[in-house]
Amino acid sequence: MQSNLIRIRGCVVLKIVTKEIALIGACYLIFALVKNLTDPSPVLKAVSNGWDVIRLETALALNQESFIQQIIGRVSLGALIALTYFYAIGMWAGLIGTAIILFIKNRVAYIDLRRTFVLTMIFGAVVFALYPLAPPRFMPGLGMTDTVTLLGLDPAPSSDSSISYNRFAAMPSLHYAWALLVMIGAFKLGGLWVKIAGFMYQAVMFVAIIATANHYVLDAIAGALLLLAAVYAAKKWKQHDGQLTQWGQDKNTRLHEIDAHWRRRVGQLQVPDLRQQFLSDFIVRGGHAIQPRSSRITRQVMIHPRAGQSFHPELDDLSLVLS
Repeated sequence: MQSNLIRIRGCVVLKIVTKEIALIGACYLIFALVKNLTDPSPVLKAVSNGWDVIRLETALALNQESFIQQIIGRVSLGALIALTYFYAIGMWAGLIGTAIILFIKNRVAYIDLRRTFVLTMIFGAVVFALYPLAPPRFMPGLGMTDTVTLLGLDPAPSSDSSISYNRFAAMPSLHYAWALLVMIGAFKLGGLWVKIAGFMYQAVMFVAIIATANHYVLDAIAGALLLLAAVYAAKKWKQHDGQLTQWGQDKNTRLHEIDAHWRRRVGQLQVPDLRQQFLSDFIVRGGHAIQPRSSRITRQVMIHPRAGQSFHPELDDLSLVLS
C-alpha cells in the first residue's frame, strides 16, 4: 500500500515538473523568437544609440565600463576570465538552482518567481524591439576588449539559428535583472548565509556584465527598473489570479459548448450519395464510364435525298440563317 502511494506521488510530481519545464521552455522559446524579429538590427541605429548612452553616462559620471575592465584585467587576468565564464554560464546556473530549491521548499515563492521571470521576458522583448543598442564590445573606439568572443563563448558568429541571442539587445540587462531575481529568491528562502549568497551573486553579476563589455552601467539600472515593473505586475496578477482563472475556465467551457453544438449540427446533416448522383446510370468498369443504353444510338439511319431533289446541306443551313 505504501509503495503504491509513493509511486502515485512520484507520478504526480513528475507530471508537475514536466509541465513546469514545458511551460518555461515554451515561454523562453517564444521570447527568443520574438526578440530576434529585429536581429540583426540596423547596425548604425544600434551604434548611434550606444553613443547616446555613453554621452548620458558621461553627463551622470557613470561612464566607468572601460575603467572597470582595465582594473580587473591588470589585477588578475584569471579573474577576468572567470567573470566571463560566470557571465555566460552563471546566469542559468543561478536561475535553475534557485527555481529547483524554491519548487521543493516554497511552492508559492516559486510560482511568484516564475511569473516574474516570464513578465521580464515580455517587457524586455518589447524594449529590445523598440530600442536596439550595441553593447560596449561592439562600439568602435571605446577601447574595450570583447572577452566573450576571445574565449569562444559567443555563438553568434558561427550560428544562424533563429533562437540565438540578439547581439543588439543590451538595454535592459536581463542578466542583471535575473540576478536580482535570484537574490529575491534567496531572500524568500531565508537564512543569513543564503541571503548573503544571493546578494553576492547579483553583485558579481553586475561586475561581470560590465567587465566583459556586454553592458553599460545604465543597462544594469534599466534591468533593475524592469524587474521592479515585473514584480509589480506579478503582484497584480496574483491579486486577480482567481478572477483570471475563472475567466479562463468560463471561456474554455464556452468553447467546448460551441464545439459540441457544431458537431451535433454537422452530424444531423443528410449528405447525399454524390458518387451515385454524378454517375447516374453509368456503370464503372475498369475505371471507365459506359453510356447507359437509353442514351445510345441503337441503329444508324442513313438519310437519302428524294428523287428529283438535290441534297445540299450547306444551303439548308444557309436558309436557316437567312430566315
